[in-house]
Amino acid sequence: MSETLTSPAFETAYQQLNKEQKLAVDTIDGPVMVIAGPGTGKTQILTLRIANILLQTDVQPGNILALTFTESGAKAMRERLLRYVGSAAYRVEIATFHSFCQKLIAKYPDAYPHVVGGQPATDIDRISILEAILEDKTVATLRPGGNPEYYVKPLMGMVSDLKRENIAPDDLAELIAGQERTLLEIEQFHEKGAHKGKERGEYKDATKSIEKNQALLHVYRLYESGLRAAKLYDFDDMIMQTVAALQGDQDMLRDLQEQYQYLLADEHQDVNGAQNRILELLADYHDQPNVFVVGDEKQAIFRFQGASLQNFLYFESHFKGTKVISLTENYRSGQVILDAGHSLIETDDQDLAKLRIALNAALVGQSVVTSRSFSHQAIEDSWLVTEVQMQIEAGVPPEEIAVIVRSNREVEDISRQLRQAGIAAQASAESDILYHPVTLTVEQLMRAVVGTDQGALFTVLQGAYWGISVSDTTRICAAQNYAQNLLGIIHDTETLKDIGVVAVDAVTNMCTVLDQARARMSVEAPHEVLAYLLQHSGYQDYVLQHDPYDGARVIRRLYDEIEELVRRDKLSSLPAVLAVLAQRRSYGLPLSAPFIGVEQHAVQVMTAHKSKGLEFQVVFAPHLTDNAWGGKVKRELFKIPRGTGLPADAADDEKRLLYVLMTRAKQALYISASELNADGRPLTPSRLLAEIDSDLLDEVSTDDAEQAFSPLDQVQPRIEHAGVDTPLVAELFAQRGFSATSLNNYLRSPWEFYFKNILRVPAVQPPHMLFGTAVHAVLQRATAHHTKSGELPSDAQLMQWLEHSLERLPLTTAEYTRQHAKGLEVILPYVTQLQTMLPVKTEEEFTISVELPTGDARLPTIPLKGNLDRLDFDEAGNLQQVVDYKTGKAKSRNVIEGNTASSDGAYKRQLTFYALLLKLYDDERYQCRTGVLSFVESAAAGGIKEETFVITDAEVDALQTEILAAATDILDGKWATHLCDPKECDYCHLL
Repeated sequence: MSETLTSPAFETAYQQLNKEQKLAVDTIDGPVMVIAGPGTGKTQILTLRIANILLQTDVQPGNILALTFTESGAKAMRERLLRYVGSAAYRVEIATFHSFCQKLIAKYPDAYPHVVGGQPATDIDRISILEAILEDKTVATLRPGGNPEYYVKPLMGMVSDLKRENIAPDDLAELIAGQERTLLEIEQFHEKGAHKGKERGEYKDATKSIEKNQALLHVYRLYESGLRAAKLYDFDDMIMQTVAALQGDQDMLRDLQEQYQYLLADEHQDVNGAQNRILELLADYHDQPNVFVVGDEKQAIFRFQGASLQNFLYFESHFKGTKVISLTENYRSGQVILDAGHSLIETDDQDLAKLRIALNAALVGQSVVTSRSFSHQAIEDSWLVTEVQMQIEAGVPPEEIAVIVRSNREVEDISRQLRQAGIAAQASAESDILYHPVTLTVEQLMRAVVGTDQGALFTVLQGAYWGISVSDTTRICAAQNYAQNLLGIIHDTETLKDIGVVAVDAVTNMCTVLDQARARMSVEAPHEVLAYLLQHSGYQDYVLQHDPYDGARVIRRLYDEIEELVRRDKLSSLPAVLAVLAQRRSYGLPLSAPFIGVEQHAVQVMTAHKSKGLEFQVVFAPHLTDNAWGGKVKRELFKIPRGTGLPADAADDEKRLLYVLMTRAKQALYISASELNADGRPLTPSRLLAEIDSDLLDEVSTDDAEQAFSPLDQVQPRIEHAGVDTPLVAELFAQRGFSATSLNNYLRSPWEFYFKNILRVPAVQPPHMLFGTAVHAVLQRATAHHTKSGELPSDAQLMQWLEHSLERLPLTTAEYTRQHAKGLEVILPYVTQLQTMLPVKTEEEFTISVELPTGDARLPTIPLKGNLDRLDFDEAGNLQQVVDYKTGKAKSRNVIEGNTASSDGAYKRQLTFYALLLKLYDDERYQCRTGVLSFVESAAAGGIKEETFVITDAEVDALQTEILAAATDILDGKWATHLCDPKECDYCHLL
């Protein structure tokens, strides 16, 4: 080997090692475990150890296997090895676990019957299989009535976790059997005290856990069968099936055991059960195998990938005589940073304590850890940008500065703020583009082409890329009526001219592009139709002109995804593509796209997970609040007994992640948090900060930053709404006035009112709203039947009316089935209990229109109108009460009256509005102030829940004043100066 090895380079690097590092490199035989904290040179000792094996033994490069987690890690290891052994580095097997398994699949195809000939299952494939399984009545435990798909995504994660821990269905069955045996040892009932004879909580919880795990096992078996039937395999199957192949094919196992005489594994703290089993099988040929692992339990941050805290403890117990070497000299950070990080993860657990060893700064001298608390996150972000600029001006290279946060959303926000300040920033993260404005616009374009969604057509019409003014779009949308919809208006040039549209040609061009794209749907693939649409609509050029980097990133990723759906899944239509996007959104499956790097010398912005293995001279850790760091509670839906291992500790997971963040810093670490977020909601500093030794934190005053912050820099800048035709809006309001719903929309957000009630945006109603429509229709008929006959309808009549109502609604077959079952569950008990509640005379669906005097010559009266669900009269024919039916969960009086943080009093305002209508109604018999909210679904739980309110004169007068003030703002155009709040309005992105 001497002719290929560069021994001088090895000797030079070797002499620079400390005592423990040299011991790790020199101990080339037998099992060795190296505990290597951050900055202790683990990559260096891994590569030097491989070089030393080649120098000291007759082993060939191909007899060495080094496994790591990332392609970048494998690349870095090979590049270093190349310096020491030359071209022999290319013959050493350095791979990720998955790439190693892929190589074995290609070499031993017969050992992989469930993988060879199949293709990887996408998330959509997996969801489709699980959805089909959950339709089966045998898994009712995992199919709650209110949300039948609730368990789909948790089941996806649970199956992945089981596979990563090498737990096959039969193994899970054994674990459940163990649970059942344990249950027999638990007392079922209390034998004394106040709860004597009642079932014990421990027994009840254990029984419920077993029941859910049995349902999980049933789903797991069916899921595996579904994969096989579709010739699919999971990403996790590559590892798990490799374990099965090594256990089942002795010839394959012996080949590999004889080939790989030295095994090395990097990042051992993140190795999961299945990966551990591969190492174990490959090494078990010898009593004292040459297996070398290096890692750091303190940096085990990929628990969601199946990593086990027991890895280090397991290694020593399985491989007898293991030599343990701890690297304690840190060549990255200053001592204060190291001590602060160590104080965070210190533990009293004896087993863990010997793994969590304090580090000594061997290279960096001075360092600092500061902590700041701001009154508002806007001030914190402003200080951050200013401080980054000052660091650069002080001579710190931008690429040596990192801002490390918890979420991808923060990466986007902070990167944008730095760029707006003229600071080059590189966002090292992937973002979910499903909700990106560009994706939403492209999706609406496709929906408009499909032609079934008038709401999408409305959104497309607002697009500035067509060259149609806001005034023109307002006139077009306001012209909608029962005789002519939006599609008909834009295709009729005479109508466009009659209503005063200026850019008739631009509207005609839009129609032509959409019609041409629709015609192409029958002969071209979806991605080809999309390419035509993006080009000829002008949207692609518009995006590249206004936001070239981010826009191009999103369009490219979206186009590639749709092309892949066509190529792989043979999707042949835009509706099918749209269904996949909707399915992703409904299950929270991201469509991730990496940010494009545009600057080599830029400040790095990343999540804590992405920062693993990196280092920077200066690190900022903003937004260290409890809701992001340590305070989130994750519901444990399944409790699988693992037999061994430490119990899961979410708080410890968070500590290790923050430890990783802290130890990225070489000389300076700036920690900060705020008391209020961008929405003005209170924040609490992360509970993890209290775990850090306060003597190591330099508390810095933020008074200067608070005073320097300008109110003009507030979180939400004012939005210019140029082009909104406020006189036209006032004119349309004068014609339409307010209903209870439109008034609530206005008071919630004037822009919600503008889009929904002025422009009359066509909207597809979600299933729960369609359900409410059907229930109202049935109850209307039931009330009319009672008024006419004095009796309530039979169950058969109610069923017939429900079916008739549902058939008139745009429901899929599956939705119809669900809504029908739910409707019967709700309506039958409600109507049964109405028998004793209904008066002799009622009136249903009472429509009322009145005029409210204003005293303003511009608009002397405001039209007010309403549809009242039910009116109850006394024997003299006088109105007793107004009843409003409500579907959905029953609300408390505090919620109805707006006395809680999450309610705005819209329910009570609706009843007050009805009282005002009746006050203005010219009929003495209808003068009534009593309103009742009747919660229909509550009857299914054992009784009708109703809340009755007697509306006072003061409440009616206050509402009248509110209406007049709103009308004045509309007439003056002041409403358009309000900010559009995305939390209250669904259409802010159109402004």
